[in-house]
Amino acid sequence: MSPSDQCTPVFELGQIVISMTNGLREVSGGRTSKLLGYQITLLEVFDHEVKKLSKLGYCDYELAFVSYNVAITLFNESKDLGPKEFIQSLDDLFLQKRNDLVNVEKYINENSKEKKASPTVTEDVLLARFNKLTTKTSPESTTNGEAKKVFKSPFDKYKYKECISATELHQILSDKDLSKSVLLIDYRTQKEFDYNHINFTNLVNVDPTWLNGLDLRTGTLTDSDLDERLQMLMKDDQYEKFRRRSSYELIVIYNLKFGATTSKFSALENSLKNSDKNGIASSSPFTKLVDLITFRHKYLSTKLKRHPVYLGGGVSQWFEKFGEGSISKTTIARPLPRPEATLSKGSTPGSISRRSSYNGTGQSNGDSLNLGRSDSPYLRNFSEYISTATSAGTPQSVPFSSISENSQSIFGPNFNGKSQHSTNNGSTLVATKSNISPATTNSIESTPQTSSRIKKSPSFSSTSSPPVKSQSPIPTPSPSTSASSFLEQYSTGLTNLGNSCYMNCVLQCLGATPQLTGFFFPPQVIQSGQSSSEGSALQSYRQHINVNNILGTKGILTTTFVTLLTNMFSNNGKFFTPSHFKKVIGSLSPGGQFASFDQQDCIEFLNFVLDGLHEDLNQMAIHNAKEKQSIMELTPDQEKTRELLPVRLASTIEWERYLKLNFSIVVDYFQGQYLSQLKCLECQLTSTTYNAFSILSLPVPERLGSSRNLSLDDCLKEFTTTELLDNNNKWHCPRCKKFTRSTKKISITRLPQVLIIHFKRFKISMQTGNFDKLNTMITYPVNSVLDLTSYWPEVGTTLSENSEMTIEKESQVLSTLPNRNQSPPFRYRLYGVVNHYGTLSTGHYTSYVYKKSDAKKKRDWCYFDDAKVTYNCKESQVLNANAYCLFYQRI
Repeated sequence: MSPSDQCTPVFELGQIVISMTNGLREVSGGRTSKLLGYQITLLEVFDHEVKKLSKLGYCDYELAFVSYNVAITLFNESKDLGPKEFIQSLDDLFLQKRNDLVNVEKYINENSKEKKASPTVTEDVLLARFNKLTTKTSPESTTNGEAKKVFKSPFDKYKYKECISATELHQILSDKDLSKSVLLIDYRTQKEFDYNHINFTNLVNVDPTWLNGLDLRTGTLTDSDLDERLQMLMKDDQYEKFRRRSSYELIVIYNLKFGATTSKFSALENSLKNSDKNGIASSSPFTKLVDLITFRHKYLSTKLKRHPVYLGGGVSQWFEKFGEGSISKTTIARPLPRPEATLSKGSTPGSISRRSSYNGTGQSNGDSLNLGRSDSPYLRNFSEYISTATSAGTPQSVPFSSISENSQSIFGPNFNGKSQHSTNNGSTLVATKSNISPATTNSIESTPQTSSRIKKSPSFSSTSSPPVKSQSPIPTPSPSTSASSFLEQYSTGLTNLGNSCYMNCVLQCLGATPQLTGFFFPPQVIQSGQSSSEGSALQSYRQHINVNNILGTKGILTTTFVTLLTNMFSNNGKFFTPSHFKKVIGSLSPGGQFASFDQQDCIEFLNFVLDGLHEDLNQMAIHNAKEKQSIMELTPDQEKTRELLPVRLASTIEWERYLKLNFSIVVDYFQGQYLSQLKCLECQLTSTTYNAFSILSLPVPERLGSSRNLSLDDCLKEFTTTELLDNNNKWHCPRCKKFTRSTKKISITRLPQVLIIHFKRFKISMQTGNFDKLNTMITYPVNSVLDLTSYWPEVGTTLSENSEMTIEKESQVLSTLPNRNQSPPFRYRLYGVVNHYGTLSTGHYTSYVYKKSDAKKKRDWCYFDDAKVTYNCKESQVLNANAYCLFYQRI
């Protein structure tokens, strides 16, 4: 061990402790809340290092030492000022961690540059207090294992560091021999990776969204689960490098700019002072990935040689230091020809003519696209999706005309025979967390390619079927009540199982959604009085469960949901206790989130159910990993072309791409799409993404709420208002290659059949750090019509001043693409309201749901308060200040 590689002596670290403590004390202004906050963060840093020490046998000893001692020094100064119970719990924490500190100090003392005890200092009271905490050791003592005099490898010193500087990494990569032993992981979205990444051979891109749904709280989760997912998503050459990660001496992870560019102690202090995470390793964005590949190896063969480090300042610092030659961009190959797909209608090999993709200029690369014809090989709506399965699970080719003729037998007597489908939604991937194909990263070569025959839809055989609880028979409707009317009339309360009101209110609204009930319970099944598991209806939902989708539950969630609906039908006019449903949902939820009896957010539960139904029923057209990659990516030229396209056309192209990887009843009915455009105010460059959403989460504009009641329209306008990104919110412009003042514009581009609107009533208080609720009254149409046509972009709408496509040309191209129910007007009628009373942790949920009346009973608006049901409520009750989530049906 060379002198430069040895630990800093305890005495010198003590000086750092004193300096950092003084700096934090000064910035805090003596505020107890600030000082306690510093202590908690510092203890988290200490715990992070101790975890490494206990599992790996080494850590950043210096950082652990400084973190603990600054924390306890601040604690001793402020313990008489804070809440007694909180202070006592902190005192217990410090005591518990004392033994860990002793081990850290021992290593430092035995491996420091100067093996000597700290001098006695009487003048400085703070230092004297600090010295009492230190453990003196004999200068001649030695440690076992890690305390070697010389490093075995030039990479060993990075075992004791969280961060590697750009200069250090550059020196290693410049060494031909050393560079072979390094693996870089670019932990950013594929789109960001394609814009710029470090120019190095052993480099892989891991998109953070690919880890969605992998819950570290699940004790059985291993790196093999991650490998299984990444094998499907990564390019083959990159996956091979990632799979061999244990063969590399050093793994370096980076994103755009995370990490310290100064010393680790200065970075930690600055992060605490500025309330950011940039210098705090325990709060890095790489935590989940590092945990999986470092501590959760299923086999010894995947154990890493040493803990990964992150690149200080990320690719931004790398570029600033070494210039454009150190950065590369990805050149993406054109999409591969499309294989046989579940979304295809099916035809014989000789009956299909090849069509090439639209190139974004108004011209085709080959034959003109004529997807508007009735012989299109692609499903245009969910009616055609339904027709792809028979009772044996074998798809059949059905002409569109015959589907229209038989549509009433499939959807009920009120079905109008028109195309029904939904748009994509992007909450972002808040709304569909496990989506692996965000529309924002799909390839612009979006026009569907033809296939020779339809792919067989997976049937739910006895060998693949999940266990289903026995169902009660569905009550046969009386001769005067049609099957579809029964689904619109039934009213069953749901017992509260202990803070499960968040679940009950959502289930009442979903159970009143005709698209769901009509799909799971065709009229002939209801009319016969059979449950869906007993019925042999041609259009059984089981034939559409995709048991091969690793993101789904292999049908468990879906069949459990259908079982619940069956029991609700059987207890019409009474109440039912959904114990089995909650137990199954709890076991399927990440980390058992919904297994406990704690209060939860109903929006999170709704997202989970919709996402689970989607993945269970997802008739994914693409299964090949390479083709998925080509669909999800945009080349720089393709992105430039899309920026010039009119909104209506770009939106349609993006939606067709999205459907290649996402097609289900949830997509078809519930999902919409919005665009988000960033614009640099220095060079005028724009970057537009198209995102899918299942729930439209709208802000509550507080600036308007103080003087008057707000309206739903006010919230929609706030959602679509252009936002200035300045100060800490600046956008990193890829053309200017720096963070610049920018604008962000959101516009709704596709509207769904079932529109779910969520009011964002909870926000974090800057003073207390707790969630505060906005109880502002928001008015919304109850028995009148909600018209959103003005928010939908018509043909001719553009975002770019350089767009040269005429309205006539855009209309011509759009006529070759599926319409998928995107024709104005977009008018909606309310059928469900979820209400929230109280706070986020101690509140209560109820719901208003519209039910049809009959000659015997007037129902109209029904109020569901768990098991209790109140009929015929007034409009003034339904329109209330506690509305949290609205369910609208397009009319």
